[in-house]
Amino acid sequence: MKNTAAKLSSIISDLARVIGLERTAIAGRSFDGIAGMTEHKKTLLGEFDAIVAAMEEDNLPAALIDELGAVRAAAQENAVTLQAMAEGARNALQRLKSINEKELATGVYLPGGATLMNPDAATFSSKA
Repeated sequence: MKNTAAKLSSIISDLARVIGLERTAIAGRSFDGIAGMTEHKKTLLGEFDAIVAAMEEDNLPAALIDELGAVRAAAQENAVTLQAMAEGARNALQRLKSINEKELATGVYLPGGATLMNPDAATFSSKA
């Protein structure tokens, strides 16, 4: 049991370390390595699940449950931050697309005078 608890504690420590690295990457807007960290977390969680499945749930030490709860909370914070950033990026892209479309239907000043450009209709010009 002590060996199993030590192994679980080691996995939880590794998860905490990876989640900390993930938080640092998020804060630094360094998204290149986050996918690799996600895969590493999945591997660690798979190991954890395999060990816990082999033992009786009632035998899981309370200290490990507390450690796991703290790691889970940190992982959830990272997930919420990443989801918010992804939503922000989607919204920014949508706004840029909207601005780009509106710019196509705006007035411009050309050397020959003012022109209202609308790609879906006729072009109207007036001389300055």
